[in-house]
Amino acid sequence: WHSPVLEYIRLSQAAGEEASQQAATQVRHGVQAQKNKLDDLIRALDRDYGKAAEVSPAAQWAQNSTHIFVQVKFAQRWNAPGALEVENETVSITSCCFNFTAFGEHSFIRRRYHLSWELFGPVLPEASSSERAAAGRRSVVLAKAQTANWPRLLGTPAPKNVGVWRDMKEKWEKELKTSVPEPAGGRGKPSEAKRKPAKASAAKAQARRGKADEEEEEDEDDAVDREVELISECPKSSFAGTSVAELCAKTWGDVVGKPQLRGRRWLVELYSSQGDGDLEAMKRLTPVWRRLADVFPSMVPRGRAGAIDCGVDRDFCAKHFGVSVAQLPQVRRFV
Repeated sequence: WHSPVLEYIRLSQAAGEEASQQAATQVRHGVQAQKNKLDDLIRALDRDYGKAAEVSPAAQWAQNSTHIFVQVKFAQRWNAPGALEVENETVSITSCCFNFTAFGEHSFIRRRYHLSWELFGPVLPEASSSERAAAGRRSVVLAKAQTANWPRLLGTPAPKNVGVWRDMKEKWEKELKTSVPEPAGGRGKPSEAKRKPAKASAAKAQARRGKADEEEEEDEDDAVDREVELISECPKSSFAGTSVAELCAKTWGDVVGKPQLRGRRWLVELYSSQGDGDLEAMKRLTPVWRRLADVFPSMVPRGRAGAIDCGVDRDFCAKHFGVSVAQLPQVRRFV
């Protein structure tokens, strides 16, 4: 069916803009449907596909005097790609605890996302809520049983992938300070005032270093979130549902030109979904590029693999890269 569809595209483009746009919509839908079927074949090759890998998802939290705000991301780390959609979600909020389970898929691996938290203090289940937020996330609001300033989210030290929700913290910081006194520091912790001066000084220095590290990590998380938002503005094409970042002319400057994440290193494939260039080479490169997107971040610090459809952004690719669609595919590096 490949050749007849190419002829259909050629005739629709010759017929005018309206016919061309209609054909583009039909072809994109058809290609996506075929891609989904081919992806099913890839999944079938994995005997363990139906067995979900256990993942404790990343989360961020903040508070005001009466509520705890949590956002959960369906990924192992906050600044890592994860599942955009999940199913079979189970949420349980009791006076002491928060439990969440869902199933999703990322990079052809089925995953079971599970949280089981014992909270620092009691909450009111009937006044708490949980709902889906942006793609790949869940938002949770827990009503405190009494007005308080919790020193931490959980009764025990939080996992490394549970951090501070910086924007929300800044939003409620003033309200929290004026409504309730500073927390005592948690269960069973001795007062800082009772410590010896030398130990107190060392503890303060360590706290300052810890706070600086935390703020740096939060800045990175904010940068990654902004990058994800910008990339989401680009249309989905040949790499939808994979770890490949689908880039476009609209947000190229903010994502690759001047990256949101300091030190970001990009490998970008220039290709066309419109039947231009070396079709056989692009066909061979596509599965390689999908696999590269999964492993490149672990091989190169802050590395990420992306792709831009020069068949759609023709003028941008010609001006920015000096590439015509007949010269595709190509790979470029940006650091």
